[in-house]
Amino acid sequence: MKQGSTASSGSIGRSTRVVGRITGDGDLVVEGRIEGDVTLGGHLHVAAGGVVAAPVSAADVTLEGTIDGDLVASGSVVLREGARLRGAIRAGKVGLEDGARFSGKIEMDVELPRELTSPSGPAAQAKTNTRNKG
Repeated sequence: MKQGSTASSGSIGRSTRVVGRITGDGDLVVEGRIEGDVTLGGHLHVAAGGVVAAPVSAADVTLEGTIDGDLVASGSVVLREGARLRGAIRAGKVGLEDGARFSGKIEMDVELPRELTSPSGPAAQAKTNTRNKG
């Protein structure tokens, strides 16, 4: 949790299974299993051995365990070594460490440098060069 934050944090222990929707403004550490939507205003940390079998929406997500569902983060998503995610990721920043397993698609809202998006940039020049060959 960030310093100065007034939101609380919670945890789902290794031997705990939650079936149903979880919502909150704080941070959450999952060492057990969640079967239901997760919507957090804070940071979600799915620890090694933790499982979330549902769509997730949070400010930031660190994954060491498993998420089986789509993942939306307003900040960043980091898949650590040993993590497993099946589903789409939509976030501002995405990091995949060696040994993380991911099956799905990634959507990021990033601003490309102007030279890549301008009509005379490298992408446009590559199209022109391709058309001129042969």
